[in-house]
Amino acid sequence: MRRTKTSENGVVQQRRSLSDVGLKYLATMATHREADDESEFVTAKTSVWWDVENCGVPKGCEGHKIALNIKSALEKMKYCGPVTINAYGDINQMRFSVQQALSSTGVSLNHVPPGVKDGSDKKIFVDMLLWAMENRAPANIMLISGDGDYSYVLHRLRMMGYNVLLVRPEHASRFLIAATNTIWLWRSIVAGGSGPLALAPMLFNKLSLGRV
Repeated sequence: MRRTKTSENGVVQQRRSLSDVGLKYLATMATHREADDESEFVTAKTSVWWDVENCGVPKGCEGHKIALNIKSALEKMKYCGPVTINAYGDINQMRFSVQQALSSTGVSLNHVPPGVKDGSDKKIFVDMLLWAMENRAPANIMLISGDGDYSYVLHRLRMMGYNVLLVRPEHASRFLIAATNTIWLWRSIVAGGSGPLALAPMLFNKLSLGRV
C-alpha cells in the first residue's frame, strides 16, 4: 500500500491508493453531504471495524464484555439498529479464552499473520469499503483504532452521508479524530464507563491544509 509523505511533525498523511477505487464507486451512488441528521441513524445498521493492533484487549479484561460494552455505548447514543463487529490482527496473540469469549458474543475474528506490513489496515480498508458498497447511507461506521492511515477513507465516507464513529486509544492521530462525528476512548469502552468525548465538527479540511 502506497503512503504519501510524512509531515514535518511526524504525522503520516492520508493513504489513498487502495481505497480510491472503492470510494469512486461509492461516490457515483451517493450525494456528498455530511451526516448531520442524527434521527436517520437511530435504526440504521452499524458496522464496527476493530484494529486489535492499535486497541488490544487489556490484561484482566473479560472478553465477553467488550461486545456488550460497544453495543451499550451505541445504545446510549440512541443507535439501536443491528450491529456487526469485526476484529483484525494477530489473533494467535490473544488468550484462547478471550478468543472464545469474543466469538461467543458475535465478534468476527479475522487473523492477520504477523510480519505482513500494514496487514490489518489493508484488510479493514477493503472489507469496510465492500460493506459500504452493500449498505448505502444512512448507516453507522465505527472504527476502533488510533491510526491516521484511516483518516482519508473515513473523511470521504462521512461526506457521503455515513455517520462515522471512532473509538481511540489515549494517543491518536489528529487527522483521524477530525474525520469522525463522535469519539469514545477505548479504555472507557472496555470499562463500560463514560459516554463519548466532545468533538469540534468539520476540522478535517483545516487540519489537512495545516491550518490548525
